[in-house]
Amino acid sequence: MRPLSIVFGISLLVLILIGSIPSIAHQLSVFAWVEGNSVLVEACLPKGKHPKLGDVLVYDGEDQLLLKTRLLPDGTSSFPLENWETGFRIVLDIGHGHRAYWILTPYDIQQQRDGQ
Repeated sequence: MRPLSIVFGISLLVLILIGSIPSIAHQLSVFAWVEGNSVLVEACLPKGKHPKLGDVLVYDGEDQLLLKTRLLPDGTSSFPLENWETGFRIVLDIGHGHRAYWILTPYDIQQQRDGQ
């Protein structure tokens, strides 16, 4: 193998590894559950941190936007449990391409309501 090929291969590998670090460092997770007559939403970043800003978009099971609200500084949000018969897809967007979603099916919602 030529020395130039080895240098190119190593450089390419280093660039790939460096490029993947920011995506791991900004991994976003979102969770949602039913409490009483509300749906609670919590956003998490690695190491237990919470994003301070973001949009919470709530879609029904037919992909119609029902609600857009803001994430609170503690990484949470909530909305009234209404029109849940087709379930919800809850999308969290904290900007710069960082999005995550959580799906609450009608079955999930009914089970959580019955368990309270």
